[in-house]
Amino acid sequence: MSASARTLLATFVLGFVVTIGLVAAGTVVVEDGTPDLPDTEQDHFQPDEALPAETSDGGEITMDSQEQSNTVVIHTGGAAGGQTSLGQLPIQDSADGPELSTGSLGGTERGVTPLVTTLIENGHKVEFYAGAATDGQLSQALSDADAFVAPGSVSFTEQDRETISTFTDAGGRFVMTANPGSSATVAELGASNGLYTEAGYLYNLTENDNNYLSIFAEPTGSSALTDGVEEVVFRSSSSVGSSDGDTVLEAEATMSTTREDGSYGVAAVDGDVAVIGDSSFLEPENAHRADNNVLVGNVADFLVTGSVNEASLPGAGNQTPAGQPSTGGQSQIPVGGAEDIPEMNNEST
Repeated sequence: MSASARTLLATFVLGFVVTIGLVAAGTVVVEDGTPDLPDTEQDHFQPDEALPAETSDGGEITMDSQEQSNTVVIHTGGAAGGQTSLGQLPIQDSADGPELSTGSLGGTERGVTPLVTTLIENGHKVEFYAGAATDGQLSQALSDADAFVAPGSVSFTEQDRETISTFTDAGGRFVMTANPGSSATVAELGASNGLYTEAGYLYNLTENDNNYLSIFAEPTGSSALTDGVEEVVFRSSSSVGSSDGDTVLEAEATMSTTREDGSYGVAAVDGDVAVIGDSSFLEPENAHRADNNVLVGNVADFLVTGSVNEASLPGAGNQTPAGQPSTGGQSQIPVGGAEDIPEMNNEST
């Protein structure tokens, strides 16, 4: 073997020995520096952490008012509480009675049952109004009423709007629940009182009652409508505003049309008129959620504590049958007997 070959072999052997030595030394260092891991128990299934916090249910619905019997008219011409009649899904088809459906079972009045029950239990009278085609002109329905409620998105004619304005000017109480999509109707009815709603709906992705549309609202100050209320739940709410800037309920939410976060009013009162941005709180399923029961009771108190000038009510003195035109309170037959009625073509002598 030549001298150069022996030198190359020696270099290779030396490098191999050094490499093995370094690996062995590193292994010793790693083993000496590795701590013993403690035994731990980890519960991977934690349902308490996965489920959202529950909103407590409120108590009974009560009224504080001691007012004598009042008459409250509730408009049910639209689908109260956002419900619709599903006529294509019959539950019962009997010749002995009307056909029932998943929407008509219980009637459109079902969406306001807690309010109706509370009023009746406290000695007040409730009348339902389904529109001129069924119940005659609105002016006649309100001619002896003390309060009027329009839940949900109900359409009004120009004549109806004038009737409601006359009714509130006479001291009648009016409560309208303005669901999303009813901003035009509220603007027409609430303009004289400076109350309005904004287009779009409110939602909250982080703080809600199991659904981003179910937002929480709190009172902004002292108001008869929010007395005793700490927090209410609205399932589908519009933003409600007032020309004087004061609202009685506000929610931390996002506006659907602008995607802007902030504090939005969801209820406002001006004199005898109140606008609430949601009607779902009146439904049986929601009336006892959080402090919704207190709000329903306060709405009932608001309705029966007005001071009505009966002589100024719409239709007062014009008690014509439903659907027939009023004659302005004047009899169509002249006073006196038939002999006192002059002949149309009789010449005076």
